[in-house]
Amino acid sequence: MTVTRPDAALVHRLGALWQEAVTRAVGAEHAALLDFPGHKNVGDSLIWLGERALLARGGISVDYTCEHHSLVPAALRARNGANPIMLHGGGNFGDVWPDYQRFREDVARRFADRRVVQLPQSVWYSDRDGAAAGSAALRAHPDLHLMVRDRRSLAEAEAMFPNASLSLVPDAAFGLGTLQRSAPPEVDVLCLMRDDREGVGHAATFRAAGLPVTDWGTHEFSHRAWKVKRRTIGAVRRVEGARTARLTQPVLSAAYTSMARQNLQAGIRTFSRGRVVVTDRLHGHILCLLLGIPHVVLDNSYGKIRDFRDAWTSDSELTRTATTADEAIDAARELLRLFPSGAQDGSVAAAG
Repeated sequence: MTVTRPDAALVHRLGALWQEAVTRAVGAEHAALLDFPGHKNVGDSLIWLGERALLARGGISVDYTCEHHSLVPAALRARNGANPIMLHGGGNFGDVWPDYQRFREDVARRFADRRVVQLPQSVWYSDRDGAAAGSAALRAHPDLHLMVRDRRSLAEAEAMFPNASLSLVPDAAFGLGTLQRSAPPEVDVLCLMRDDREGVGHAATFRAAGLPVTDWGTHEFSHRAWKVKRRTIGAVRRVEGARTARLTQPVLSAAYTSMARQNLQAGIRTFSRGRVVVTDRLHGHILCLLLGIPHVVLDNSYGKIRDFRDAWTSDSELTRTATTADEAIDAARELLRLFPSGAQDGSVAAAG
């Protein structure tokens, strides 16, 4: 008998929606993809690898790429010509992570002569008065395609960017399709809790309950291999220019992909430890869906996970929601009863 993994159809449907929307918006066979996430946040690596996989399937070649601090405009123009520029998706559009927003504004100012496609983002401004001034270059861009991951973000974008082409599009991480655990579970419940400015402090309750708590950036992988890749990228960037880009870009692209894959594999190893996962990270939720792991979601500081689930994953079989840490513990126990094996094989305990 063939067993269907829970939520597998949902994963593939959302990946297909992203590919269709982005292929239509880019409208070309070649494009640049800017803002590689060169840090240890597994969620951003998931997005990047999903973007690259879906763009390749859609027949779009990425001819130039960089991090938010390493753009070489002359090299981009030499490699990409007049083709569109895509900006990496994620959850940093607004003023919570200002360096990335300043980079978008800089790209919009420098490249007003070609299409700019912002891949799916969650939009959040804590300072409404400063938001308009901080998005002036994007608002002024004559060919901006802005994709958002939830309806609240869409409403904000409609108010702030009335001349842009706006669309509601799922997260690119679904382009990776279903993934496999790297090892059998070791613990019943694993908690992945934010330890940054978007966190709301649930970790202490979980630790008091005796549950293991971790976060992105604390997972175990080869720091030596990571540093070698970073040194390679630094050395190549120092010689990049209009004349050398045809040589430097393939090396940078390969190094970026290798870093993202290393980060993703570390995240998979982390999540494979738990039969059930509790998380307040959006890509904790998404990685659990890709791996077929039952999980409980709490929200971040501004409701990003709730907004995303309302738009795309509210019918997930593997997901439960909670508003407090105590509720999350109860929901995790329920999932352990329903999915005693960890669920990746699709098995569900009989009701009784």
